Amino acid sequence: MEFFDDAVNKTKEVFDVVSKKTGEVINTGKIKYEITSQKGKASKEYEKLGRIFFEQLKDEDDIPEDVKEIIKSIKEKEEKIEELNAALGEIKNCVVCPKCGATQAKNAAYCSVCGEKLDI
Repeated sequence: MEFFDDAVNKTKEVFDVVSKKTGEVINTGKIKYEITSQKGKASKEYEKLGRIFFEQLKDEDDIPEDVKEIIKSIKEKEEKIEELNAALGEIKNCVVCPKCGATQAKNAAYCSVCGEKLDI
């Protein structure tokens, strides 16, 4: 009987250790997920802030030269994105909304996602 009691006690100890480790792994995973989630949310806020700053400065003359270069680079990338979206639309036989990038039927007058008027 003593052997059986020892085996049960050892099993309980192992179970307790495994349960504790499993709990730690789950808690660690939850914390890592929350960190990633918060970083993603902060990144979106940085993007919003940058977009507001960009919109306020893109037509100003008295901005620092390095900021002007960044604005010029962004405008070039936006133009390239529009060209690529148009090429994609040709391939798919559709148009791409210039405002939100959603794919629309070629005969659509307005974007079904954001309501932007489309050039037909």
